[in-house]
Amino acid sequence: MSAFGTRSVTHRRSPDFVHGVGSIALPPNTVSKYKRFNTPPNVSARYPRAADLIDPGLSHLSIDMNMKTIVFVGATGAQGGAIIKTLSSTNEYKILALTRSTTSPAAQAIAGLPNVELVQNNAGFGYDVDAFYEAAQQSDYAFINTDGFALGEQAETYWGIRLFELSARAGVKHLIWSGLDYNGKKTGYDPKFYVGHYEGKARVTEWMRSQPTSPMAWTVINSGPYIEMLWELLLPERGSDDVYSFKLPLGQGAIPFVHLEDFGRYAAWIYTHEDEANGMVLDIAVAHVSGSELVRAFTAATGKRAEYVDEPVAETVEKYFKYLPKGADTKVGISSVKDENALLMTFGENFTNWWNLYRNSADNKGVIQRDYALLDRILPDRVKSAEEWMKKVGYDATRRTVLRSRA
Repeated sequence: MSAFGTRSVTHRRSPDFVHGVGSIALPPNTVSKYKRFNTPPNVSARYPRAADLIDPGLSHLSIDMNMKTIVFVGATGAQGGAIIKTLSSTNEYKILALTRSTTSPAAQAIAGLPNVELVQNNAGFGYDVDAFYEAAQQSDYAFINTDGFALGEQAETYWGIRLFELSARAGVKHLIWSGLDYNGKKTGYDPKFYVGHYEGKARVTEWMRSQPTSPMAWTVINSGPYIEMLWELLLPERGSDDVYSFKLPLGQGAIPFVHLEDFGRYAAWIYTHEDEANGMVLDIAVAHVSGSELVRAFTAATGKRAEYVDEPVAETVEKYFKYLPKGADTKVGISSVKDENALLMTFGENFTNWWNLYRNSADNKGVIQRDYALLDRILPDRVKSAEEWMKKVGYDATRRTVLRSRA
């Protein structure tokens, strides 16, 4: 138990405890003070009369019999943080968020949200199976987003399968796997489209397709580059003539951007539409956005002049990864696996091929495609264009931190 009240999960449910019942609904004026990561040692707000144990004077506390619990892996990354914020805001879910560092800024940011509890992941590499399993035993649902950049391709495939198995064994009712397109399979395993962090996740999805959809339902959400990366990695450069240059090695292709806030809403839809979503592989995106469309959207949203520059991919990856120990030649997964021989691709190789995917996905007719009519049916008010997103968030091409390693 840390000074912040986070905990490692070490208990099991008592036999007479009804799964999915007994979470505490706190009034708005007491939520920040009494949320679960502030409970004393060995006290769980998931058990009956936990409110009395926390503070016997809180007689006005009520038990929300309908609130469901989600065990969440990948909670402190850009994707996880956005999804948890969305799910937390509904007041329909308790979220048990695994993290290696309960005191990191990213972890504390989600801990400050209603109905969120941090669960200590004590594993030096990968995931603490005991902590995950205990949290999964207390949960109705699971959301799994493994970190391929930290794990490396091979380990990500293993952990995706293993966490699915543990969720099923623990009695989870519905699992969402955060996946990516299986581009190797779609292109006859063409090496120029081999992107390790895509293939590692996609193999898990392929394995899941062979699994039963009962008693544990499952759904895959295939995403892609976040449109929020326009704040950071894909930020245009402002020239001396006040023209903003979007320098991307995109050719005449297009990026099927994903809006993180809508990502969370797709997850919420899945948990409330189990019959339709069970066994579904849902491919999400805002739209296929070309370089020229970025320029048009930016000028329409801001009134500022812009241009698209088809930058050589070697220049792009050199800029992206100059901060790594060996620059673009650093192996993916080296932060967790110190033996480079156990890892497969460099960041430069991985992201050269990553750009190849989008160079060959113009007009929603290439390697990566989306069913936008289906997405419109699921979320009729979703963000549908780069211009709409820019206007929604007040995009002004100033730098903001979006991507971060998961703590």
